[in-house]
Amino acid sequence: MFRVLIVDGDRQYVDELRERITAEGYTPVVVHGTEEALQSLAQQATDIILVDLDEERFSPADLHRLLDAGKERRTPFLALVKEDRVGRYDFTSDIDDFAVKSHNMREIITRVKQIRWRRDRVESKDIVKRGDLVLDLAKYEVYVAGRPIELTYKEYELLKFLATNSEKVFTRETLLNRVWGYDYYGGARTVDVHIRRLRSKIEDRDHVYIDTVRNVGYRFRDTTA
Repeated sequence: MFRVLIVDGDRQYVDELRERITAEGYTPVVVHGTEEALQSLAQQATDIILVDLDEERFSPADLHRLLDAGKERRTPFLALVKEDRVGRYDFTSDIDDFAVKSHNMREIITRVKQIRWRRDRVESKDIVKRGDLVLDLAKYEVYVAGRPIELTYKEYELLKFLATNSEKVFTRETLLNRVWGYDYYGGARTVDVHIRRLRSKIEDRDHVYIDTVRNVGYRFRDTTA
């Protein structure tokens, strides 16, 4: 679960933003004012703080309190500002990024995705990224293009093994031994069934990850580029 804390903003705009963030597979949490934001940060893990600065509800002191709280928890900070007010704010290194406030949410969502990608790539050794596919090894979570994917335990273990050994070809027998264990007596068909189910969940026309190597086995494509 990727939680986006939205602080303030006019109600209609926040509702629209919440819907778009939810559609991307993220979890929006809306609070009003600095105190509610600080309380939320203290009570639950937050992945991005998204603050609408255009309502003029934040004094410099309030803004710095939010920035300090985010920095203490290593939580990225994304500010929304109106185009004609961009020059009013000092976007120091404490603000990770900003986006111009608009009803075209594409830029905002893109900024959220970029912040998430930079954070996961730099800070977490438990994140495996293969193109739009992300495995959070610490939380046993899988995402494709930001969309959470529900996998069974063995499907997850099979995907993790293949993704962390991309471009290597594995026979069905090897996969049985490495994923199910040497004491497992199931046949090679077990691997085929799990590969088929895995493909149905993580692949579509734009996302193809697992290749069948004829008469041998399977290979995970290196899609890091």
